[in-house]
Amino acid sequence: MTTDRRTFLKLAASLGLVMTAPGVLPRRGWADEVRFAGPFLVTIHASGGWDPTLLCDPKGRETATADDPVNRYATGDIGSVGDIRYAPLAGHREFFERFASQLLVVNGVDAGTNSHDTGTRHIWSGGMDAEMPSIGALAAAAAPTRPALAFLSNGGYDVTRELVASTRLPDVSAITEISYPHRLDPNSPTSTLFTDAGLDRIAQARQERLQRQHEAETLPRQIQAMELLMASRMGDNELSELLAWLPATLDNSNNPLIRQAQVAVAAFRAGLSISANLVIGGFDTHGNHDQNHEPAMQRVVAGITALMNEAERQGIADRLVVAVGSDFARTPWYNETNGKDHWSVTSMMFMGPGIRGGRVIGATDARQSPLTIDPSTLALSESGVRITPGHVHHSLRELLGFGENPVVEPFRVQGSAIPLFS
Repeated sequence: MTTDRRTFLKLAASLGLVMTAPGVLPRRGWADEVRFAGPFLVTIHASGGWDPTLLCDPKGRETATADDPVNRYATGDIGSVGDIRYAPLAGHREFFERFASQLLVVNGVDAGTNSHDTGTRHIWSGGMDAEMPSIGALAAAAAPTRPALAFLSNGGYDVTRELVASTRLPDVSAITEISYPHRLDPNSPTSTLFTDAGLDRIAQARQERLQRQHEAETLPRQIQAMELLMASRMGDNELSELLAWLPATLDNSNNPLIRQAQVAVAAFRAGLSISANLVIGGFDTHGNHDQNHEPAMQRVVAGITALMNEAERQGIADRLVVAVGSDFARTPWYNETNGKDHWSVTSMMFMGPGIRGGRVIGATDARQSPLTIDPSTLALSESGVRITPGHVHHSLRELLGFGENPVVEPFRVQGSAIPLFS
């Protein structure tokens, strides 16, 4: 027997598809929903605290016998494309040569903490206050329309403050079963219990009835419950459209970013999502740093490349804003177990419409302490300011078009706006 509604709700809950925030749907006809066309936001979180000196803020050693090196590769092996310098890891040259003209590198970002939770929150919300909503949640909440899967999350920092629901899709294989609850065999279009016309009549009658009940209700708790029910009943139609835009074969490698990117781009292309968190771990390398951290960093670079490849294939690359960062950074020295510990000064990378690429803003000294910049010219200046996540989020909010939106008014970030992207 095909999946019934109770089973559907159970499956949807396991996937995070049921809306979990109150008031996430407006009190109007859901069938009139206008699909979102962009700009889309993808945040890529390197969980655990990455080492920017193995990516976009390279620090080599001058001689093979140098004491207490930041890294064990040679300074002479550091690569560059224009103003952007990069560490000599496999795959980095191809990545930076392809994307340097689009990339904005921001070095010397002071996360202000060595705590994983606080650093992750600061980097992806612009503030340290508990429950500060993430940039992905704000982007979805401030958009002019609210598709059912507005904010996709694969983990990381995805606090919403009930502005919008977050949707998790960890098990893409279950989407087919959820999408076609009226099939005996979810993979067989001909194994239906009803004709297409019959399904349309059922759906219309059900929606009209629930809409009437919703419009007549006044109790907030009851309104919320009815919105959750409508969201679940929208899910099968929405997800079947997501399926239509997924690649014929999803990535099955050991790089979770690639599969996450494929799903996110399909959701964007279908007009079902506004923002997405992509997450990859393996960066908290307190031991055997080089052996463990270098392949993790290479997976980030490969994941960004896969994301852009898929966005170009689906025709949305010109509407995609990408932000890449981590909790904080790693110490500019090795500990007794050849690992590196927590360090608050980190880097971020950005690409997308409205972001002038081919540039590096900010810097760190030879021992990875932050240098200050003039907030007007962005040039290095001894009398300038340290770059903080607050500066970054001022620019992101402005770039995404909701810097003055009332939805962000209660969630102001510290620091002044500086022209990072223009």
